[in-house]
Parts: sequence; C-alpha cells; structure tokens
Amino acid sequence: MIAINLFKRYLIILSITAITTNSYAQYDSIAVAILDSVSDKVSALETCSFSFDSEFDISNSEYGLITHTESGNVYLKGPDKLCIERIGDRGHRKFFYDGKTFSLYSFDKNQFATAPATISLIELIDSLSSYYGVEVPGIDIFYPDFVDNILATSNNLVFLGPVMIDNIQCYHIAGAADDMTFQFWIKTESPGLPLKMSIVYINKPEKLRYSIKFSDWKLDEDISDSAFEFTAPEGAKKIKLIK
Repeated sequence: MIAINLFKRYLIILSITAITTNSYAQYDSIAVAILDSVSDKVSALETCSFSFDSEFDISNSEYGLITHTESGNVYLKGPDKLCIERIGDRGHRKFFYDGKTFSLYSFDKNQFATAPATISLIELIDSLSSYYGVEVPGIDIFYPDFVDNILATSNNLVFLGPVMIDNIQCYHIAGAADDMTFQFWIKTESPGLPLKMSIVYINKPEKLRYSIKFSDWKLDEDISDSAFEFTAPEGAKKIKLIK
C-alpha cells in the first residue's frame, strides 16, 4: 500500500491551486501524491512486463462509433529495449526493439519490416507514434515527466476515494483537460501499480473513448536480450516501413 506517511503529509491540505495560461487549475494533492508514487516506482525499474486488455472507439460513417478490442503483452528493459505483442480485431502483430534495430512482424500476413534505430526508449516511442502511428499500450506512466505533464495540461485533478474493481481495491483518480477527460485506478496494495486507465476525447464530436486494463505485472525480473531480437520466420516477406 502507498506509504501512510504520504497521506499524513498531504491530508493537511486537501487541494492546491495552480495558475495556467488559460485559467485556475485545481489539483487535489492526494491525487498528485498517488500518481507521484506510481511514477517513482516505475522510473526506478530496470525491467518490467505486463499484460493488457484495451478497448477503443473508431468512428464509422455508416454505423457511428465502433468499439475495437486488443490484448497483448509489453516487455521493457532499460535503457533501450522494447517488445510488444498485440492481438485484436485489427490483427496479430509483434514489435521488437533491441537497441539497434526496430522490427515489426505481422502474424496474419507473415510479413515484416525493419529499420535501424539507436535511440532511447522514450525517443523510440515518440517516433513510433509520430511517424508510423504505432502506439505503445499504457506507455504514459513510463514517461519521466508523467505527472508534470498532467499538471501542465490539465484543468483539474481529483482523488475520488477507494473503489473495488474485480475484487481489487484501487485508488480512483479523475481529471480533465481542454480536449479530454481521464481516469486512473491505482491498486492500493503494494507496489501500488495501475489497474486501469481510461480517456474520453471530449474535443471530438463523437467523444471517442479509450480504456486499458493492466494485469500480470512483473517488476525487475530477468528478461533475456533475445526476447527483444527479431528473427524472420521461414517464408516471411520483407516489406518497407511506410511513414
């Protein structure tokens, strides 16, 4: 459970007020303390893996919002290794980064693409999103400035108290920015990691939704470097990465 002394410290002041360029932003200091604790734990890890189940909306001109699902596993090893496997109604894909090369493999098409890359994990993640539209599930919490970004871009942040999800007690946190509302559910049991996160994009007419549920966290367990190296299966066709 998140250390009790943190709550003694922050219960003295229930909320703090910060000035932004647009308005006064209300930040509940208990919510900030909980998210800070998550960020501190994650940033101290040498290796990490977790499973995920996500849902996201895509607007369809004929049928309106269609909810898609995806499940998979994420493996990270500092400072420069990443592996993601994703299975959903958009296909079965796996992404590899071994610190030197980024590879993408489609199980459905037996096709792969590779590109040289010698950058940090954060730089890789930003590049994948910007150039190739590849999002790393739940990656927000791994950014060193995770909490600072929330405080810089949000209009409010509130601690809603303890709740139960699938018989797991969690701290419930909610917030809003100009373009979205978001919620976090953080396990109260040590080491206090996220169980669920959700976003609603309120700046879009369709109010697109995204949610992800985390499970099977493994922290600082040995992960072989070979887990991040891609070897093309027999008969696989090499294609070009298209930005």
